[in-house]
Amino acid sequence: METEVLVIGAGPAGLAAAFETASRGLDVTIVDESTVKGGQLCQQTQIIRALPSIFQPMRGFELAKLLTNQLEDFSVRYLLKHRLIGLYRDGSVGITNEVDVFPIKFKKLVIATGAAENAILFPKWTLPGIITIGAAQTLINRDFVIPGKNSVIVGSSDFAMDVALQLLDVGVNVKAIIEAQSDVLARDKEKVKRVKESGISFYLNSSIVEARGKDEVSEIDIQLPNKRITEKVDLVCVDGGRSPILDAFYQLGCSFGYQGELGGWVPQYNEFFQTDREDVFLAGNAAGVSSQGAVIVTGMIAGVSVCESLRIIDNREAEKIRISLWRELENIESSLYPDVWQARINHIKSFKYPLLKNQFIL
Repeated sequence: METEVLVIGAGPAGLAAAFETASRGLDVTIVDESTVKGGQLCQQTQIIRALPSIFQPMRGFELAKLLTNQLEDFSVRYLLKHRLIGLYRDGSVGITNEVDVFPIKFKKLVIATGAAENAILFPKWTLPGIITIGAAQTLINRDFVIPGKNSVIVGSSDFAMDVALQLLDVGVNVKAIIEAQSDVLARDKEKVKRVKESGISFYLNSSIVEARGKDEVSEIDIQLPNKRITEKVDLVCVDGGRSPILDAFYQLGCSFGYQGELGGWVPQYNEFFQTDREDVFLAGNAAGVSSQGAVIVTGMIAGVSVCESLRIIDNREAEKIRISLWRELENIESSLYPDVWQARINHIKSFKYPLLKNQFIL
């Protein structure tokens, strides 16, 4: 199989990159392990407000539908329930559906594989009933399963606030939010206010000492600043943050740099979201864990850069579009997560790979 642009990942970043390339006449193929398009947006019912200016605030699943629908009129091929597993000697990549393996030749590759949730370790952390906040959200919104009756959440990010409110909405008693730091980490103060007004306790400077239970979690010991308490629970939702999914970049031989604020190890890339492999670009949480709005903008920048590298648009037009998109990205990230924005800038500045526009100088 051959395609001009191969996109790995059908989440918001991959769909945004696909739109920028397919809408300008390129043949695009999207590969994703899931059976649906839209990534984690599909099970997000909360309203997302910090979006690029071309979008109105909307719920996550509505945004997924919008990003998918805008590709309907263009040349886009989907390979769902497929994944990238390696690189052939001729430069094509190996794709599998877990039965067959076949090569895809491409001119440019955009990797938008997203991020994975990190666990929080404590004694008996593997007991049934101890899950990530993302898993809890999936059970509620996609599988329509109430994951427990009495719960606590470990971690206090904005995502944790969303999940706390969603658990309350389906009748789960959220007893407490446990945070190791001295303050709540969520940046959306209105959302934190709603959680506090719901009656959920916040245990700051606190941590889980141990979980107990025979066949599933039934209680946990919590170390507070001045004492230890025990809570009877059948659900513990952990918020250990997220880290970029890097398997494809390792397989392709890309280089990496470490930025803790971006989720840890991140592929090296320049302002075009181009890696040190000339034909490989990246987007979304693979380029550093951020908000959904920022994820979409990175996909748009990568897509425009791919079009420039294939001479579908000239350097001047591409630079004009890219400058506007970088301003959007700065507005979104610097207002919500200034440390993430600064880490991204530092990461790009540390990358010495030649600029994309220089490749056209003969």
